[in-house]
Amino acid sequence: MAENNTACVALSHSRSKQVADPTTALMEALTKFNGILTDDQKRLYHVSATKPDVESVIAFVTEIDANKNNTMKMCVGSRLHKFLEATQQFSDVVGTFVSSHPEIAALVWGGVKTAILTASNIASYFGKVTSMIMEVGRSCPTYQQFGHLYPDHIGLQRELCEYYAAIVQLCTKVIEVSRRPLLTQTISSIFNPFESDFKTVIDQLNQAAKDVQLQISLASNQVNVEAKKLLEYESRDQATFRKLTKTFQRDAQAEHAEAHQWRVHMMNREAASLRSSIRDSLSKINYLKPWKQAIRQRVPSTAEWLLHEPLFQKWQSDHDAAILWCPGTMGVGKTVLMSNVVAQLHALRKSNEIISYYFCRADDVPSLSARNILGSLARQILDSDIGNASNENLQRLREDSRDLNTIELVDFILNHLHDDDVYYLAIDGLDECEITEVRKLAQCMAQLCSARVENFKVIYTGRPELESELFRSVKGIYKVPVTEKKVDSEINCYIDTTLRLCLEEEQLKIRDPTLVLKIADALRNGSKGMFLWTRLFIEELCAQGSDSEILESLKHPPRGLSEIFDRKISRVRNKATAKDSFKILQFCGVVKRPLTAMEYQEALSLSPGQKSLKLEKLPNDMNKVIGDCCGLLFIDEEDSTVHFIHHSVKEHLFDIACRYTEEFDVARLDWHIGVLCMTYLDFSDFKRQLAKFQKGSNTSIRPVQLEISAFNSSSNISGRMAQRLLSYSQKLRHLRSGDIERKAWEQVLGDEEFSRLEKELQTRGFHFLEYARTHWINHLANPPSTIEDATWSLFRRCVEGKDGVAYRPWESAQNTYDDRDDAPPMIKWLLTHCHFPLLLYYAKHTHILTEDHKRHILEKSIQDGQDRLARCIIQHGHDSPDLMNEALFFVSREGWEDLLPSVLQVVTHVNFRVDDHTSLQAAVGGGHIEVVEQLLAAKADVNAPPGKNYGRTALQAAAEGGYLEIVDRLLAAKADVDAAPGKHYGRTALQAAVEGGYLEIVDRLLAAKANVNMPAGYHDRRTALQAAAKGGYLEIVDRLLAAKANVNMPAEDYIGRTALQAAAEGGYLEIVDRLLAAKADVNAPAGRYNGRTALQAAAGRGHLEIVDRLLAAKAGVNTTTGYENGRTALQAAAEGGYLEIVDRLLAAEAEVNMPAGEANGRTALQAAAEGGYLEIVDRLLAAKADVNAPAGRRSGRTALQAAAGEGHLEIVDRLLAAKADVNAPAADLDGKTALQAAAENVNNAKVVECLMQAGACQKENLDLL
Repeated sequence: MAENNTACVALSHSRSKQVADPTTALMEALTKFNGILTDDQKRLYHVSATKPDVESVIAFVTEIDANKNNTMKMCVGSRLHKFLEATQQFSDVVGTFVSSHPEIAALVWGGVKTAILTASNIASYFGKVTSMIMEVGRSCPTYQQFGHLYPDHIGLQRELCEYYAAIVQLCTKVIEVSRRPLLTQTISSIFNPFESDFKTVIDQLNQAAKDVQLQISLASNQVNVEAKKLLEYESRDQATFRKLTKTFQRDAQAEHAEAHQWRVHMMNREAASLRSSIRDSLSKINYLKPWKQAIRQRVPSTAEWLLHEPLFQKWQSDHDAAILWCPGTMGVGKTVLMSNVVAQLHALRKSNEIISYYFCRADDVPSLSARNILGSLARQILDSDIGNASNENLQRLREDSRDLNTIELVDFILNHLHDDDVYYLAIDGLDECEITEVRKLAQCMAQLCSARVENFKVIYTGRPELESELFRSVKGIYKVPVTEKKVDSEINCYIDTTLRLCLEEEQLKIRDPTLVLKIADALRNGSKGMFLWTRLFIEELCAQGSDSEILESLKHPPRGLSEIFDRKISRVRNKATAKDSFKILQFCGVVKRPLTAMEYQEALSLSPGQKSLKLEKLPNDMNKVIGDCCGLLFIDEEDSTVHFIHHSVKEHLFDIACRYTEEFDVARLDWHIGVLCMTYLDFSDFKRQLAKFQKGSNTSIRPVQLEISAFNSSSNISGRMAQRLLSYSQKLRHLRSGDIERKAWEQVLGDEEFSRLEKELQTRGFHFLEYARTHWINHLANPPSTIEDATWSLFRRCVEGKDGVAYRPWESAQNTYDDRDDAPPMIKWLLTHCHFPLLLYYAKHTHILTEDHKRHILEKSIQDGQDRLARCIIQHGHDSPDLMNEALFFVSREGWEDLLPSVLQVVTHVNFRVDDHTSLQAAVGGGHIEVVEQLLAAKADVNAPPGKNYGRTALQAAAEGGYLEIVDRLLAAKADVDAAPGKHYGRTALQAAVEGGYLEIVDRLLAAKANVNMPAGYHDRRTALQAAAKGGYLEIVDRLLAAKANVNMPAEDYIGRTALQAAAEGGYLEIVDRLLAAKADVNAPAGRYNGRTALQAAAGRGHLEIVDRLLAAKAGVNTTTGYENGRTALQAAAEGGYLEIVDRLLAAEAEVNMPAGEANGRTALQAAAEGGYLEIVDRLLAAKADVNAPAGRRSGRTALQAAAGEGHLEIVDRLLAAKADVNAPAADLDGKTALQAAAENVNNAKVVECLMQAGACQKENLDLL
């Protein structure tokens, strides 16, 4: 009820404030801002007042850090990104509901830029201003919050304008304070702190932000009311309400107009929702945050050398698709370098340039997959298209972008690239990804570059060992290594600037001023181009207590990053907070996303079996706990998340060769955090909270108590309350300890202040909930050998959802899987994530895990190498003989010899067939000799028949795979060397060995009396000799001929070849000579479908020497071939464009006018004309070729039709000069006249003109078009 009253009051207040123009307050603030500017500042304001786009944000961030007047010794521009992004979004939409002041968007942006650039001239002041604006940015209304609501709600429009009026007032205050003389500023900072100068305007901003949020809530409620009314209106039976009165008609028209307006509102909201949905379907990864963290580490005037490299500039100006590779060893500043490249590309961006980038983060597991990397790049590439798309195009984009896997994303991107745009893709840190993900991404990028042949530029930075994986199928890359020599001048600048900053901020304290020169020299001599080493060593020096300790450290500098890390770990152990600091270092290496300091505060207080959140166990000072990690961790200043300072820290701590192996065991820590998450989710606190929600509600679990407050404020609140209590300590002595928790506060503070502070304290609770409920399951994939009963009980409750807190990802509609089979979602999920405990749970519930499910899991787990999943199914499948027999097959096929004995113990039929193959055949096909030996020992049938389709006996499979040792084992086990092949596409063992070119196996089989002339199975059949001739295996041909192979075995009807035909087609001259010497029939008939005689085959492939051999052997020069795709030798040579062979055949009296085959046939002249071979056309015309020979019945072309369709203008001229019939009729099936064929191609304008001039399609022949 209270909430409803608040809403009513707010709505009433809102209506009372309504004015015709929602921008009144904003225009007044802009007018005042302009009034306080100096002439120089007004000029800056005028230049800055342009309407910003999305790219303007990074461009301005870059401008701030590059500003020569900026005296800061660190890059702070990225602090302002969130605020600037929100301001740009407001500027983008304000014009849509303001017609009276179209310039307002540019003025707001210009005011913000002017204030920030003015403040940047004063270093001490600018640091505080950027921190303040960063805090403002946390609460700025974002387009995601108001974008779908603002067009239709004047109250929201007004409050947004009033919020930005307060922003402009803040800018005014920034300008006013910046004008104070330096002495005044210094005195003011002592007696009147910075915060008090801005308190009034910040309070106004906070209130304005609340007003905007209230209007968003009211607008959302109005949307729901409108949707309900629209549904009622559209479902109403108008006939029952129809009246004939004028009053009714007038009311009906008004109602119709109102419904129309609701419908328009709904369409606008749906469009906004679609845009969000499309972007999320491509990627939800926050690609911006890692860039901001990287650019923040940059020291001004560093990370710029690459931009001046000639190869970089050549890559940038290359109009073709181009890749730039910048390899460098760990710690040389690759990521910071790339962040500045991205910044500079944005700063210098042209209107047709689209820049996308991605910085991998080892502490954000989802960000390391190829799918998410490519999806994020796609989202950035298409962002503008998505924003500007019409409703119809949005629907199409939504369908096209739904559930895309990595391969499909490539096609999606290619289909949405614009010809006139230039694309830049920057990717850093792939060495943090699994090598399989690197290969996937490299393949995708190679496909993009090969398909997008121009204006597509990719830049990678990473460790040198990535090169072999990234560029397997890519040639001609630009390469600029990041070396010590390249960064030499910049690291000197980095050392000097960092030391100055440390001295100014009193982090480095020295008594002897000259000591700083020794420090600088030692750093220059020891850095070897490594910025990370330099930074960490400076921190070590700052931690020393005296000049002598600093000098001692300089005498023994760390020999590399590993030694620095070890020194820091030793210092952590000696800190008062060592226990908690070590825990954070451990947790930071295994969490699935970065945790905030407040989330860590709660996580550190947890222990298995805990029943509720114990506030007294929370560390009181998280800044100290994290600070006592001695620089190995840092807190992101924007969102308070905790990170390793570099991913090499994690690599060092969790390296199996590291001295900390026991303390930093990934599997043990991962499981431990999972147990803590389940413990947390089982807290009684949440059960009380959940009681407030209706059963079945989809509302996310975020009551007031679960909100997140600013990290640094919590200890201040507790401190202030403690001070008040202390002053009342005497009065409180009469209270019992149990009463003090509430009565003391009421007596000391009063009801109103107590309520306010209690609510503020409550906001500090349950920060870990969101992480625990989302990621509990992800930490529990690899359990220890035994799971405690209490832990299993927790796991069971979370899986079953009895408490309603734990998120069960397999139930999410947003899940996508590369495997598109019809298995249930939970089966797909546990297989995708290899989740053993989840399988163990379902295995104990046979009504859930059916036999089909078990079979599916068994096959996939064995195929993917998931030993524990497979063993679980085998362990729980003993009572299913068929399942165990299938297990034997899958294990044999994948070659799991260590798992095979346990399966053999429970199988009932060692020769059980799966997909018409036995386990022995499957093992042999994979070349798994150890498995083969175990199966033979278990009495597997060595001569089990092959499967009907593509089947092989064990010996046939071994011969086909070239597994000589297995062939020997099988022959020793009495395998039938002449076992019949499978019916379709079958091979004998000898044929299979010959096809692979395995000479030693051929010798073994011949020695075992293999039948050299045995026929193969149906379809694509060939004898051993035909197979050897086709493959060009001369030694095998000799062996087979010596073994009495039939040299004239007929060719199969479908694409068949005799041995001589196969050798002639392949161009194997020596084999042709051998076969001719063995009396091969040079005129053996060709196969009926796509067959070729030896001469036709050689002529069609351009093998001149073989043509000469065959003609000398009396090959029939005018022999015709079968029905399908038949060619004479001359037709085949003309089709291939082989002029010399055409001359040979004409000299051998080849018939120049042999008719074209009925199906897809061409005469010699038609074939030459279609291929564009002018000289051959001339030869054939000189030989009296019939220029008007009729086309083949199916898909045929006359010579003129063929040349016209392909756009060969000169040949068209020749044929017309030779009296070709320009209006010859088209073939019966799929035919085209000459003019029709030419007109199909827009590039054939001259051919069309030529045909028209020759009389094509005259009035009496208009029906030909």
